[in-house]
Amino acid sequence: MNKYWNIDNFDLKIQDKTILADFSVDFHESTCLLGESGSGKSLLLKELVKNKNYVGNVAFYFGETRICGNWKQEVSYSQLDKNVQFFLEKFLETTKSFPYKYAIVLKILSFPDFFFCEDLHGLLSRKERMLLFRFLKEQHILIFYVTNDIEDTIYFDYLIVLKNNNIAMEGKTLLVLKEEKLMKLLGFSLPFYVNMSRQLSYYGLLEDVCLSKEELEDKLWPSK
Repeated sequence: MNKYWNIDNFDLKIQDKTILADFSVDFHESTCLLGESGSGKSLLLKELVKNKNYVGNVAFYFGETRICGNWKQEVSYSQLDKNVQFFLEKFLETTKSFPYKYAIVLKILSFPDFFFCEDLHGLLSRKERMLLFRFLKEQHILIFYVTNDIEDTIYFDYLIVLKNNNIAMEGKTLLVLKEEKLMKLLGFSLPFYVNMSRQLSYYGLLEDVCLSKEELEDKLWPSK
């Protein structure tokens, strides 16, 4: 049976005050919800726990922590696939933010179909977030992620931008980020490497929008 998760025309209200109006999403690819602090992103995520219109397994992360002793024993490390072992070694190699990282690991090692995740900016380093997002994609775990950090949006296929209690823009992430003027009107600057590649395009040095340092370097100085 095909897995799906969707919600239609949802209104998020607190004490009769509308925080988010007429929110709809048909969740079939990795999706990022971008909005300013206080726009209702985390509240929305918590309300979505109550949604029953889906088929598949769903895991949610709301900033929980988990302490452990020997994590390799607790997660049955030796029985895991080599690619999963490699991810765990890299993701858990430092003790910084370990209780947060370990709590996330316990959620995703159930290999859910969908993973709904609160903003990890400030909890995990950019390298750790990138590692996590890539692992989820490799494992075909669809992630719905809320953040106010536009740099994190580049790791997702679909982007929803909130402004004034409504969806201001949505679509394939690269197409949304190419709308530089509109994004600035909404109060968001472009991710660093997206902005740099667009600036280089004005001088005819680059045609494509790049999402990372490696991608930009490869376009400017392609290996033979």
